[in-house]
Amino acid sequence: MTPRSILAAAACALAFQGAARAEDALDLKLRNGWAVAVQQEGAIAQRSNKTSYPKVTTSDAAQAWTYAGSGEWTSGFFPANLWLLHGQFAADGWSTQAQTWQNGMEGQDTNTGTHDVGFMVFTPFGNAYRLTGVDSYRQVALTAANSLSQRYNGTVGAVRSWGSNGDNANFQVIMDNMMNLELLFWASRHGGSTALYNQARSHALKTRDNHVRADGSSFHLVTYDPVTGGVKSRTTVQGYSDSSTWARGQAWGIYGFTMTYRFTGETTFRDTARRMADWYLAHLPADSIPYWDFNDPAIPGAPRDTSAAAIAAAGLIELSLLETDATRATTYRNAARTALGALLSAPWFATLGTPSNSQALLLQSAYNHHAGNTLYNQGTAWGDYYLLEAMQRWRRIDPGLAALPVGSVSATSAQAGNPAANAIDNNLGTRWSAEGDGQAITLDLGSSRAIQKIGVAFYLGDQRTARFDIATSPDGNGWTTRWRGISSGQTTAKEFYDITDVTARYVRITGHGSTASQWNSITELTVH
Repeated sequence: MTPRSILAAAACALAFQGAARAEDALDLKLRNGWAVAVQQEGAIAQRSNKTSYPKVTTSDAAQAWTYAGSGEWTSGFFPANLWLLHGQFAADGWSTQAQTWQNGMEGQDTNTGTHDVGFMVFTPFGNAYRLTGVDSYRQVALTAANSLSQRYNGTVGAVRSWGSNGDNANFQVIMDNMMNLELLFWASRHGGSTALYNQARSHALKTRDNHVRADGSSFHLVTYDPVTGGVKSRTTVQGYSDSSTWARGQAWGIYGFTMTYRFTGETTFRDTARRMADWYLAHLPADSIPYWDFNDPAIPGAPRDTSAAAIAAAGLIELSLLETDATRATTYRNAARTALGALLSAPWFATLGTPSNSQALLLQSAYNHHAGNTLYNQGTAWGDYYLLEAMQRWRRIDPGLAALPVGSVSATSAQAGNPAANAIDNNLGTRWSAEGDGQAITLDLGSSRAIQKIGVAFYLGDQRTARFDIATSPDGNGWTTRWRGISSGQTTAKEFYDITDVTARYVRITGHGSTASQWNSITELTVH
């Protein structure tokens, strides 16, 4: 689909909300959200200067982007957004634009002067490798991980956030640094040293012990003695006060400890994510968009921070998927759903169409309101990125819709021992496989049925991404493509791909290979 057709489809979906069977409200908002992302990111991608990157917008009515060079901690988010759009649409040149924009970031992979190489390098190059399998992207990320590792102090047991590695007086660690641990964990699994894993784990333990309060709230900054490893102070730089809870820091923690649990499987990290999530949810205002700091005495007149809401939503989605307690999983999933619904609505989200009310996706983010700073009521590069990531992660949430019965299944071809029937046997241990671009599997529902989503699980789906199309037909002759994109590469379970609600008898998945090979391998396929 072209950007214009995507916008038209979104407008059409919104126009037909009053049809006989109303679509899920969040599905409509997500579809509109992707259309706005096409509009906003596509416009910025056309800039001739591709070595300065969106950072924050102005806070006036124009909400126009201001830009910074590749050395700014925010620089990797825009090229990463382009990669996420490539994953969602697999068309319209998003990958070409993403590659062009991230070229200017590659030189940051040897930067040892900041912990932010995770944001700066891994965010674009990690997504690039996940979606394409191109090894040069992996190599850039590995170099960045080794650079980040140079900021680790074994005595403190953590990665230095701010300051020079030669500073023997103060070793500063901020909650934000939990996010950059993913680069170290990932690198340890993709050709890097096991020392990277151990450093990331140690840092997370130190943050658990010294940043997270007993009630689940958090400090922003902990300063250690780099010689003894002892804690010197617990303070804030961007929150309201040393004893307050800065909203974005709390969101970093929810996301970061959940990610650490994903890599380690250690319940102490899950429990820390739980405590931080529970505190966050208990202190949210009714509309689910946090104030920039939960303890600002100016509330309810204080600025909001939609970027914190987006980060938390992405973290809560993953926490709900990893959660072993069903009640908690439901709580976190519902909270993420509510947050996404709010973020994708006025007054927090940009408008579809020209002119839009912002060049960003999210309005009313707060960069820094500490001690009179006026960086709030604006769009932010990171807010937009984590919103798109949360939108993509929502695919992994089971919609709770019954699977429609399948009358028969067929395929253009099948590997011996892996027939088409294996894709509908309710067994993730079997699969349909066929080699070659354009191989397809077709489900006949027996009669025309109302269709909302398609559930697809891919063989080795947590190790590689698959590129594919979804099409429907009323009669098996005329086909309409309903979705074209790339799987997440993050799960072997089903992901649920939303399409505009349609009545059809046949559903066809056409595969275009994976990042590993030209094989197309589906373990389970359902229609809802």
